[in-house]
Amino acid sequence: MSKAIRLNELRLYINRVKKFKVDDLAQEFNVSRRTILRDLEELSILGVPLISAVGAHGGYQVLEEKNLLAVSFTKEETFSIFFALLSLKHFISLPFESEYDSIIKKFYLNLNGKMKDEIDLIKNKIDFKIDNQSKESPLLKELFMAAIGNESLWISYLGVKREIQPVGLFSQYGRWYCPSYCYLRKDFRLFRCDRISEVGISSRSDKMNLKDTNLNDIIKILTTKKEYELKVELTPEGVEKYKSSVSLYYQISIDSRGYGVIKGSISETEIDFLADYFIQMGNHAKVVEPIELVAEIKKKILVLNDLYRNLV
Repeated sequence: MSKAIRLNELRLYINRVKKFKVDDLAQEFNVSRRTILRDLEELSILGVPLISAVGAHGGYQVLEEKNLLAVSFTKEETFSIFFALLSLKHFISLPFESEYDSIIKKFYLNLNGKMKDEIDLIKNKIDFKIDNQSKESPLLKELFMAAIGNESLWISYLGVKREIQPVGLFSQYGRWYCPSYCYLRKDFRLFRCDRISEVGISSRSDKMNLKDTNLNDIIKILTTKKEYELKVELTPEGVEKYKSSVSLYYQISIDSRGYGVIKGSISETEIDFLADYFIQMGNHAKVVEPIELVAEIKKKILVLNDLYRNLV
């Protein structure tokens, strides 16, 4: 019996019996006591909750009653899961950031030797990039757990205290957003998570029941309250920059000389991001509309001009 098969059968066995002794396991699986101890240590690393007891009636037992299923995946499914997990590493912030490395380690350790070798060979042949991950959002876990638990919170948002009830989280252009009910505005609002510096449980007694509220429905409402038509003219260099740095989220047409025009619809929440994005393209991108985006770009350029005005 291979080690991988033995570990799976051992995991199912101890989950069934709940309490056991090392000698009993060694006899059951026809291996040495030392081998069983190594197997138990590896299962513990993989997340099986074991505790030991000393004395004449001592031994081991499963700490929690968990259904530890042995799930089989094809090679292609295993690659898909591993690289889906791997793609998350480029996010500066995640709701369960401290658990991320542990999940990767457990998943990797649970692979058989041949699959580990194949993963090692190809993991340097693919990568994922998340654009504009420039600011951390350290309170994602608290916001997410409040959404799951239907809890209301107080937050410090750009230095101002607000009371909200989160619906959930979503990420766009590398930034995290928390659609929430705002008790001040008495309506749903979209909060950028990197602008939330403090969070705590609110003592409100009139919190809403948002358990059955669909996150995507709220996102659609919030991101379509104000929509603008986007038109941006690109030089040939701008076309290449656009095609290489972002997915083609907006429609682009390119003429015979290589000049391009971007057209599409944008929401109010995208103005700030797009202003930064087109500024970094320099004179290779000219925003024609909407005027709100043009105004935001001018404002940011004035701030930069003031920053460097007195420098030689």
